[in-house]
Amino acid sequence: MDGIEVGRVNVAACGCGVAHRAFKAAGGQSDVEAGMAKYLAAEYCKEVVEDSLRIHGGYGYSTEHEIERLYRDAPMLLIGEGTAEIQKMIIGRALVKDYGR
Repeated sequence: MDGIEVGRVNVAACGCGVAHRAFKAAGGQSDVEAGMAKYLAAEYCKEVVEDSLRIHGGYGYSTEHEIERLYRDAPMLLIGEGTAEIQKMIIGRALVKDYGR
């Protein structure tokens, strides 16, 4: 069952990539959509990892458990390729431009 979980995440990521490529191939820009996907995925990752750490308690800090590494890795997703705050600014500006006030 461990392989199925990893496979599902991989399929979801590939689906985002294929959809992104198809949208750019159509001649459009997808900066906003990419920002939305990045923001949402990173935020969910952070929440899940923090919940997992709480469930593991003190064991979550031990290098014997994978959650310790995941807890260190998750913040990079929040800041890599633009912080959450930058993503929200890009998304907000585009929405205001496209849909007015």
